Amino acid sequence: MNPLTRLYRGSRAFRVLLYVLSVPVTLFFWFLSDNSWQTYTEVGNLTLLVLFMLFGLFAWWYDEDRDRRRAAKAGRDNGAGSSDGDGSSSVAA
Repeated sequence: MNPLTRLYRGSRAFRVLLYVLSVPVTLFFWFLSDNSWQTYTEVGNLTLLVLFMLFGLFAWWYDEDRDRRRAAKAGRDNGAGSSDGDGSSSVAA
């Protein structure tokens, strides 16, 4: 089991800390959705939108890359797969 998952399940204080830390994030999204920046410039709005999209893209890429690296490591640990990293087998019949 993931150590962070184990900590989350085993520690009530850690869960409460995560819940408390989620309050500023919730308030930030409420601030955005409430149109509090109606006098903000279009360039600023587009910049903020691009930053959110880049963060989402990075989060997606990181998760995919982590899964790929984990699968490659598992294949290397059990001796399966080739050493060139393309996933093809180089064993001749």
